[in-house]
Amino acid sequence: MYKVKGLKKLSDYANALDMCSPDKDCEIASIKFDSRDSKNNDLFIPLIGQKFNGEDFTELALDNGAAVITEKDLSGLALKVDNVYKCLLKLAKKNLENIRPKIIFVTGSYGKTTIKDMLKHHLGTQCHCSKENENNEFGIPFTILSMPTDTKFLVVECGARKKNDFDLISKKLFCDIFILTGIASNHLESFGDLECITNTKLKLKNCLVEKDNFIDGRKISEDNFQLHNQKIVNMTMSILGLTNSLNHDLFTPTKGRGNRIDKSNGEIIDQTYNAHPKTIYETVAMENPSNTTLILGDMAELGKDEISIHADVLIKLKEYEIFVTGNLFKKALKQLKNSDVSYFDGLEDFPKQTLIKKLDAGKNLYFKGSRSSKMEQYLNLIIDD
Repeated sequence: MYKVKGLKKLSDYANALDMCSPDKDCEIASIKFDSRDSKNNDLFIPLIGQKFNGEDFTELALDNGAAVITEKDLSGLALKVDNVYKCLLKLAKKNLENIRPKIIFVTGSYGKTTIKDMLKHHLGTQCHCSKENENNEFGIPFTILSMPTDTKFLVVECGARKKNDFDLISKKLFCDIFILTGIASNHLESFGDLECITNTKLKLKNCLVEKDNFIDGRKISEDNFQLHNQKIVNMTMSILGLTNSLNHDLFTPTKGRGNRIDKSNGEIIDQTYNAHPKTIYETVAMENPSNTTLILGDMAELGKDEISIHADVLIKLKEYEIFVTGNLFKKALKQLKNSDVSYFDGLEDFPKQTLIKKLDAGKNLYFKGSRSSKMEQYLNLIIDD
């Protein structure tokens, strides 16, 4: 449920948005973002994205009995505003102020979800954090508006896909700790270059209440990604004054982010959630080349050098037995010409039985690729056998 603590009526929401009280008032039990679910005592907030416009459904929400925040001139239980998204962030800020947990913002090109999950593990039931895939400009206020009123710690995963994504968030919201996990060449097609990626992520420093509470993962000299993440978590817990008896060994990675699955006489290493050369190198480095077979899918949004980057991955991991799929790896193999890497086109010629035999022989299978590669579908074929 989405709501703002302390705001009980539409007039309360108007006051929080520095507006005059509406002509009509009503009780507000929850905030809704889907007009189809809106009803009496709901407040519908229409979201506007590249492929959708919630303003098209404000009248439907009103017909359902809900109040609305809108940029349109509508009668009834409607608050007319200049910018709905700015109002959404203002309400999110109000909820932060009214509940006032310790607020941790986490961003970076990689490791955001793992750090969030590790902090949730150590902070326990008093911690509220972002749901899976709710880390964009809408997911951030969703996380804030959905936290229980007794939340002591709030961990917000913050993702950006273009340079302006954090502009308003960095001006409207605040946090106690800001974590930058690291910078890599993700989403180059929309950002353009690494400098733009870095500058976009660092905008969230403006949210800090105490400017010294910035944890910069780029300055942690640790090649082992697990130790790198542990150091970030240790630094965060130290700022919170909670350094006693941290046992990172008890933390289990979530599905697709390094969880290990016993199968036959070997293990399946599930890194299918996403991929970038840096994260591939760091996670593969923890696996024994003589005992691990890599099954890799294309890495997306690497810019104009994407083919050569894929070729470099295959060269640098030549100690390992490798199977690849995807158009980018296919082109990279043509560039390399002589290679021991095996290629498969898709589900039809996925070497399932070959890989199962490797598990039977005690080998481990490592799966990784960008979301668009959908490497989990191949992993599941092995698991379900």
